[in-house]
Amino acid sequence: MIPGFPEQFPQLAQELGPDNLRILIDAMSTLELPQHRKLIRDRMPVDSVYFLVDGEVAISVEENGQQISLGHLGPGQWLGEVSVLSGEMLASSTVTTLTPVKLLRLKHQAFEDLLNNNSAVAGTLLRHLRIMLAERLRTSLAAENIPITSAEVERPRKKGGLLWTLFGASGG
Repeated sequence: MIPGFPEQFPQLAQELGPDNLRILIDAMSTLELPQHRKLIRDRMPVDSVYFLVDGEVAISVEENGQQISLGHLGPGQWLGEVSVLSGEMLASSTVTTLTPVKLLRLKHQAFEDLLNNNSAVAGTLLRHLRIMLAERLRTSLAAENIPITSAEVERPRKKGGLLWTLFGASGG
């Protein structure tokens, strides 16, 4: 077992159960980075989803040559998930380590293999991903004082693409 995963992702580890957790862990590798290192660069190719086990990262985007801070993330968060879901395999932001970090890396191909070959792992990962993305959206909208209505959340989606495949008409 990779130290830190069950402690930082307890709900995910519990829902996967020991056998499926082992399958997920076996598909991952460990990555440790020092402080002030760029893990992901905005609009650059990304080949992995990362699970932050220890440390803190800053999230930013570049607009007109200026860095705009979007916030900080700590243990228990996923990074790089937008690139795999969008199908573009490009980063939507820059992730910079603020402290030394320990991450678990799940390459996109391994992620897709899990989605295609193990429905129990796939369902659990996607459910947790939906919850995390919805929480980030709520937090972002609250910080900007932007109200969101149930009509906007329930808007029908077009069929096609990985998001439709993953979330279907329910959208999460």
